[in-house]
Amino acid sequence: MIDALARTHVADTILRLLILLLVLIALPHAANLSTWLFAFLILTVVWRLAAIPYPKLMPGRWTLGLLMLLGIGNVILNVNLFDGRVVGTALLVVMLGLKLLELNSRRDVYVCVYLGFFLALTQFLFHQNLWLALYLFALCGMLGALLVMLNRVHVDTRRTLTTSARIIVSALPAALALFLLFPRLENPLWAIQVEKPRGITGISDRMEMGSIGELSQSSATAFRARFDGPAPQPEQRYWRGLVLWHFDGITWLPAASVRRPAEVEVDNTSQLNYEITLEPSQQPWVFALDMPRRAPQPLILNDDLRIISPEPIVERSTFKLQANTRYKVDTLTRRQRDLGLTLPSNISPRTQQLVAKWRAEHNDDPAKVVQAALNFFNQENFIYSLTPGSIQEDPVDQFLFETRRGFCEHYAGSFAVLMRLAGIPTRIVLGYQGGEYNPRAEHWVVRQSDAHAWNEVWLADRGWVRIDPTAAVAPERIEQSIDTEQSNDADQVIFRIADDSLVSSLLREAGWMLDAAEIGWHRWVLGFSRDRQTSLLQNLGFKDPKGYEYGLAIAATLGLGIAFAYIVSVLRKRPQKDQTLYLWEKLLNRMQRKGLEIPAWFGPQQVLQAAVKKWPDQKVTLQHIVRLYIHLRYGRVSRQENRQQMQRYMRRLKLT
Repeated sequence: MIDALARTHVADTILRLLILLLVLIALPHAANLSTWLFAFLILTVVWRLAAIPYPKLMPGRWTLGLLMLLGIGNVILNVNLFDGRVVGTALLVVMLGLKLLELNSRRDVYVCVYLGFFLALTQFLFHQNLWLALYLFALCGMLGALLVMLNRVHVDTRRTLTTSARIIVSALPAALALFLLFPRLENPLWAIQVEKPRGITGISDRMEMGSIGELSQSSATAFRARFDGPAPQPEQRYWRGLVLWHFDGITWLPAASVRRPAEVEVDNTSQLNYEITLEPSQQPWVFALDMPRRAPQPLILNDDLRIISPEPIVERSTFKLQANTRYKVDTLTRRQRDLGLTLPSNISPRTQQLVAKWRAEHNDDPAKVVQAALNFFNQENFIYSLTPGSIQEDPVDQFLFETRRGFCEHYAGSFAVLMRLAGIPTRIVLGYQGGEYNPRAEHWVVRQSDAHAWNEVWLADRGWVRIDPTAAVAPERIEQSIDTEQSNDADQVIFRIADDSLVSSLLREAGWMLDAAEIGWHRWVLGFSRDRQTSLLQNLGFKDPKGYEYGLAIAATLGLGIAFAYIVSVLRKRPQKDQTLYLWEKLLNRMQRKGLEIPAWFGPQQVLQAAVKKWPDQKVTLQHIVRLYIHLRYGRVSRQENRQQMQRYMRRLKLT
């Protein structure tokens, strides 16, 4: 096509389409590569587009050599040479740009198309989300259609796309067989992480007044949870992440971990089995439902009953966990008692006086002092707000007696100080509370806006008891999630209320379906590990799959797929008639019915001469019809509009 029509409009259109597709395939790499590298590609693209109407702009050999040196220097100066993914991709982008500047023949087009396929594959070394896969699949399908177009004499867009779609559909069974049965690596290529990902999100390992409030204004997904049976009630959906012990007057910090879980008495009837899928956070903690029973390998359950990973979670990860919603933690070590009572020396006098008053009123009864603190938050004029304003110097004192506006970290932090002043060991737990159910995927979605802080106090007869002082101020926080959009505009926290209007229902349903598609992609494609493949083969009868058995399974599957495709093609095959030839035969039949004798050996010109003799008044119309037929039937280019024009002339033709 390019060789034969090097100076035609069709060839220029194909060339522009090829360049557009290659740029769209390379576009996601703008987030992975240096700006200078992407600028080099754009420069070559603009240069090549300008050379389409002005071929003299095409660079010569020496110019191409200089551009090659410029591209290699660009890679050396702007790429981390110890990251093979980035180096290889950068060189591929440079080669693609240089190849566009020497694109003159059909072979060059093929090379550029194949470079485009390779460039699409390199995207998955950086990101593997569903939407990127669909985007690249569509572009690769269009590259395939371009290859079909290059091998057609007559360009017909509809037939080209149809042929390309048939080829893709025919290849899907083989692709599925190879995906399911081809021996898998222990870790896929996309699991290789040379650099730590940027953009850390989620709960940090410290708490200051205002830190969780900022996080809770984000609607990003933190994790998803799927229960084997019924989900726990909202007041039981506390997802435990970190435990904070140290307080310096402003910041709460965790203590050093002891890798020995505390003893927990549980009610076995309250056991829950569930699966949690964490989003990348670059942090090691796993948010487990209170109270976690055990940690599967390689996770670790510590003495303060939080689960951590030995390595930071840098990619979406799934774990199967167990929890009991009815439990009793009755282990208090000397170390924990000391940590749970330690306070800085600068606690304000009026804070100490408030606690002393409670202790005197309740005869130092810990349970009654706890209730007195909760009543204080509930009955005084405290406001649950995402915008409490800045607090200087002594944040606990100012919050308790002056501002009285705050988010969960204000209430949890000040409550812990009050309890420690009362001689009650107390710690703060950071995590999430609640979640929203996705009925389409049958899992719970916990967002950053569900981030929460609560307390655990030690009561001699009950052990460690969860106390949520926020619930004393805003009990609806436990039942409902925060509406991040309205809360950003409001002075107080606005909770999400179900909106049953048609538009809201459609938007909510669309959001659930997208969420279900994304997690399904992770579970069934990215999460299809070697263990799951082995389990699949064992279900097919291969008890201990070996190399040759993998090959036999693949060969058998491909053979069945090819046989099925052949049978379907034979059964459904229909002779396809040329539309131009169909119109011509229709015209000949019409003339014969009107009395014109047309021998079988007559060509278009002989038919024209005979028809003009019989209907001289229709000479011009007949000439147009025959000319269009010859052009469509024997010409190099066949256009749909020419066929439609031929039909219009045939309708005008009057044969009497």
